[in-house]
Amino acid sequence: MKVNACTVCEGKAEGEAVVCNGSFSFLGDLNPSTGEISIPGHKLEGKSVADKVLIFTYGKGSSGGPRIAWLAKRNGMAPSAMICLESEPVMSCSVIAANIPTVHKPEKNIFNLINAGDYVRVDATAGIIEIIKKNSS
Repeated sequence: MKVNACTVCEGKAEGEAVVCNGSFSFLGDLNPSTGEISIPGHKLEGKSVADKVLIFTYGKGSSGGPRIAWLAKRNGMAPSAMICLESEPVMSCSVIAANIPTVHKPEKNIFNLINAGDYVRVDATAGIIEIIKKNSS
């Protein structure tokens, strides 16, 4: 299945989906050394987003976000791609600084289509999300 979306940062990537029907911030939520969500009580606490397609509702920005995103990418601990309902300015700066393929404003409700563990391909240059296979669990 393919879903159209708007480009935030061009590029192509794919991987296992990590889904959070909630907000995400690079600063505070992500440990750039481990790729794990480190904030206590976060829906993804303890889960790694490294080399995965991170799907979330919206960014909660802080001006330190781009640096943390860049550090995570440098350390090989950043998401391979990101999909969100709306990328606010700091999230957009973060993914551009780290060169993480990212799309937002999908034409369909991605939370009804993609589950954690599904395999997803993101062509952010063309603005296409493709669900390759569904998680059987």
